[in-house]
Amino acid sequence: MNDPLAPLRQRFRTRLVEDLERLRSLRAAPHPDQALRVLAHNLAGAAGIFGLAALSRAAITIDDRHAVGERSTDDELDALEAEIEAALGPD
Repeated sequence: MNDPLAPLRQRFRTRLVEDLERLRSLRAAPHPDQALRVLAHNLAGAAGIFGLAALSRAAITIDDRHAVGERSTDDELDALEAEIEAALGPD
């Protein structure tokens, strides 16, 4: 059976790989707040579209925290990273 959404799913998977790399890079940056918020905000919506509720929630948590001027906790960032890895599945 031909999945008409297969190309979109593949592009999203590619994006997840890039987002994971970006997240890891931002975690090492001295002041990543705005960039983390943009990454999380965009990821929250896209993950929701693809039915990845846990990933979307983890991203929303970070987006919401930054929206009120707070910084993400290490646990929140760990959770987002873990959810991206889970969405990517085994290699």
